[in-house]
Amino acid sequence: MIKTIKSLFFLSLLLFIGACSQDSSNTIVVENKNEDIVILHMNDIHADINNFPKIAAYINKLRETNENVFLLSAGDLFSGNPVVDQHNKPGYPMIDLMNKLKFDASAIGNHEFDYGQDVLNKRINQANFPFICANIEAENAILNQPEPYITLETQLGFQIIILGLIETGTQIGDRYIPSTHPDKLDGIDFPYYRYEIKDYTNLKKSNNLFLVLSHLGEGSDQKLADENSIIDIIMGGHSHKIIQTPYKRNNALICQAGSKGRYIGRVDIKIEDGLVVSKSAKLIEVNNLNETDEEIALLTNQYNNNPVLERVIAQNLAEFRNKDELGSLMTDAINWNLNTDISFQNSGGIRSWLPLGDIKIKHVYELDPFNNEIIIFEMTCDEIRSLINNSGKGDLKVAGMHYQYIEEGNIQLENYDGNLIDETKTYKVGVSSYIASAYIFDHNDEGQNSFISSSECLIKFLEYKKVINYSGVKRIFGTN
Repeated sequence: MIKTIKSLFFLSLLLFIGACSQDSSNTIVVENKNEDIVILHMNDIHADINNFPKIAAYINKLRETNENVFLLSAGDLFSGNPVVDQHNKPGYPMIDLMNKLKFDASAIGNHEFDYGQDVLNKRINQANFPFICANIEAENAILNQPEPYITLETQLGFQIIILGLIETGTQIGDRYIPSTHPDKLDGIDFPYYRYEIKDYTNLKKSNNLFLVLSHLGEGSDQKLADENSIIDIIMGGHSHKIIQTPYKRNNALICQAGSKGRYIGRVDIKIEDGLVVSKSAKLIEVNNLNETDEEIALLTNQYNNNPVLERVIAQNLAEFRNKDELGSLMTDAINWNLNTDISFQNSGGIRSWLPLGDIKIKHVYELDPFNNEIIIFEMTCDEIRSLINNSGKGDLKVAGMHYQYIEEGNIQLENYDGNLIDETKTYKVGVSSYIASAYIFDHNDEGQNSFISSSECLIKFLEYKKVINYSGVKRIFGTN
């Protein structure tokens, strides 16, 4: 009996020693598997770098007191700020700043493709963090094949699986692609995210976290959570949703942090004995942060210091109130520059507002950041109707005529005086290369590239006009 007790004692002692470590002073320190994790996330920054000094200060302060701070992006880093988009290395200022903030990973968003695949490869190669996406197949493309997921580890070895997904909400024929210029996606296939995630559910274990870095939009995030109980957290993007109070759906905590760096999403996770015992999330409003990082502030100011973009090119006498007014200006600029009879601008290509008073070159690039060139078609009236009918109601802003929805499928084309235009004529019609590629419409003419972008047209038109007033301009009727 005494022998058995001694054996149990020595076994217990060995187990105790195995769970301990010894420091340099020979003091025995008991190790445990308890730790706190902070995962910070942003999405849809769209090249807005002005909040980076405050964001950096907040993150650096957290890292001083916690070794397990991770920083993630849910995609759409580019397109929206000419300081970044018009840089001689398009997009590089974003990558430079993200490297200095020590991002751990980014999903690939639809606007990552706006500069083209070759430029995207260069920016990814310059990043000190991976770009991930599970539903991109790029074997036949210029784009280098991204990894579908990464694994991050805490100081004690707890694993966080991070899977990237991109939206495929644009249908071109029988192909579904992300919402960007179709010509910039040549050779890439985009499998449906709801099927593709099934290849990775086996990565979820009882003692790890399965996190989806999603550029799908909140509605798709909810579907993803409903169908996959293995997901612990979805950090979302694409829909620019400000989820002030992240919520649980099935087993997943659904989060999203607005856009343009106005918010930082924060998820706090508590680990005990190597297992998750709690997870909570909130948003940090960057405007409410007081401290700034001096090094990042200096770098941001250097990028912002671009005299070319600050040049005033026109005066605006009346505040723009809707996209009809802005679209009328943009299409007038196309007609004036290219001597087209009619031109169209899609609503999705109108990305901001021109200010009252001074209009600077940077404002034009904020309004129209995509550098889409104008394609000119010779079109009949019926072909023009097919273009309008195959777009959303009121989507295509117009110059050179008015159009009116009379009844379903019936569109009346009028001149500015309200008279019907001549149905026997063909018209020179200018549209962006995005419309020419992404919209389905009848046209016998293959179209001619003007090699002039819509933003170039607008800059030249504003320089010529010097003063503009588009208050009350309306050219589309019958949308209600």
